[in-house]
Amino acid sequence: MHVEITRDRPRARWRLLLRIAGATALGTALLLATLGVIIATSGVFDRRAGAWTVPLSPLPGVTIEANVAGLARLATSPIGLRVLDGQARTTRLGHLRLAREHDTLVLHCAPCRLTDPRIATRTVALPAVELRVTRRTGIESNNLIDLRVSALDVQASAVATLAPTGITLAWTLPTVPVAALYRVLADAVPEARLARIEGQLQARGTLALPTLRARSDVRIDGFEVGGLTTERLQSGWFTFSCRAADGSARSVMSGDGESGWLDEAALGTLLPAAVLAAEDQRFLQHAGFDPVELTQVLARTDGDDAPGAALRGASTVTQQLARTLYTGPERTLARKLRELLYAVEMERTLGKARILQLYLNTVDWGPGLCGARAAARTYFNKRVTQLSPLEAAWLAGVLRAPHAAHERQFRAGQADPARAQWVLMQMRELPRAQRERAARQALAFAAPVRPRAGSSTTHLTGRATAPAELARVAPRPPPQPAAALAPTSAPTPPPAPALAVHAAAL
Repeated sequence: MHVEITRDRPRARWRLLLRIAGATALGTALLLATLGVIIATSGVFDRRAGAWTVPLSPLPGVTIEANVAGLARLATSPIGLRVLDGQARTTRLGHLRLAREHDTLVLHCAPCRLTDPRIATRTVALPAVELRVTRRTGIESNNLIDLRVSALDVQASAVATLAPTGITLAWTLPTVPVAALYRVLADAVPEARLARIEGQLQARGTLALPTLRARSDVRIDGFEVGGLTTERLQSGWFTFSCRAADGSARSVMSGDGESGWLDEAALGTLLPAAVLAAEDQRFLQHAGFDPVELTQVLARTDGDDAPGAALRGASTVTQQLARTLYTGPERTLARKLRELLYAVEMERTLGKARILQLYLNTVDWGPGLCGARAAARTYFNKRVTQLSPLEAAWLAGVLRAPHAAHERQFRAGQADPARAQWVLMQMRELPRAQRERAARQALAFAAPVRPRAGSSTTHLTGRATAPAELARVAPRPPPQPAAALAPTSAPTPPPAPALAVHAAAL
């Protein structure tokens, strides 16, 4: 009896092991089947024509094309939340930590950074950013995800609609201080640490991914800026950068009393009227930025545009002046935000007449042609006050692409009057009959001056400045706060008599 029991023990052990192995295999198969069903129903492998997919490497040496909307569904599913809970990794956006809070996936990015040439020319450091992602329940669970993002004192929300071909975000930014928004991007906008920024902003819109087509509705109330020392431009000399004939940027000193400077009388009334008709028809009504134009541009932003690129169409004369004197021409969102601060402050510290005078004496009109004096002399061999209405309209009409106009029209000796005629018809200071008569006149350039060998073709308003002079007066570096300055009490110059005509016409 004792011997038989001993012989049966190994058999019992094997049977137990077989049962355990069978149960484990069955459990694993069920788990894999369940996981397969979850992955399949999430749409991760949906690669239909036009689907938005990204390469994914689940295993070393293995790469698959995964649907982005499907990945979002999988990540916010119960099993996805459990798998991602506690994960951490370093990405190009910074160090990401993931956590699960009930049915919400929380992503915490700190330190966080943006590396995108459309945002800024260098990597931008951001404060800690938190994103909370919650999948809707019920019948909407497979298509809608709620998002909440926060950074410092700024919070925004969005509803993401998932589709195989992309994700559409309907986002809302509740009322927030404008200063709080600038603090989030302070690394890209150094003036945000120096300026006194007031006002409130609220916005909402939609963003389609991956096309980046966007629609936005923005409202800004009580926007004021101080502390950037733009009141120094009320009088005296200053420096600005002018693109020379060889394409290089040349620093030029100019200002009141300089030989190439044009005062209000020397600028006349036709060219200022033409410039406002072409570039900024609400110049006398806005406070540095045009909310009407801004809303219209944001409402039609195309996905082919870089962030902030469409906003170039909404630049006012004041913003363009800020670009010339302070921010430089880089095409980034950061530059637009910097430009906006200077423009709003200049409206208060300088006034409309001085802003327009500074603009007309510094604006780029082609290779080496900065300022109205050089432009009128080069293109038409006239003083500014001698320009005909059509000639003034042509000069104003090419401001959006002056170098192209110089190359394709002036150097070719063939003026294109179409844009000039449109600008002319917007110059409501002139009677309609006079505008129509002027539009029918011929438009001819002066003969180009052929430089002698070794000479320069650059015609700059002002004079080139020595390094010591540049260090003393150049306004381009971000200003340092000074307690002695009181921009809020700076007097606003009265409007020039010539501008009173524009006010009545606009």
